[in-house]
Amino acid sequence: MAKSFLIHPILVHFPIDFYFLELVLLVRWVRTHDPNHLSFALFSFQMGYLFMVLAILAGLIDAGGFAHITGRVRTHFLAAATVFGFYTLRIFFWRFGKADATSYPLSHLLFAASGNILVAITGYFGGLLVYD
Repeated sequence: MAKSFLIHPILVHFPIDFYFLELVLLVRWVRTHDPNHLSFALFSFQMGYLFMVLAILAGLIDAGGFAHITGRVRTHFLAAATVFGFYTLRIFFWRFGKADATSYPLSHLLFAASGNILVAITGYFGGLLVYD
């Protein structure tokens, strides 16, 4: 039987890249105080979130639904659910954070770095499904 065409492995690279780009832009923003870096970081975050939702949905479809999420796939899924929850909370910080607060740039940077660590852990578990 031929292996079916999977969408998740294609889509998953986009949120990884956009979230890392957001982190790089936030570092540039903290160093230069250029509001364009902050605007582009927000856009990158939004694109990362959009593609993360698409990648999660594609993963569910590729797996054949929740019933087939077992073993290592379950570990990867739970890590992805953690990333989803974390970045969903970050939406509120982007929306309601006070830009004039002195802790605002550092908080954004800390949250973005933490999110990228969670994404890397999730990617590690996903890689185990492919390469182990």
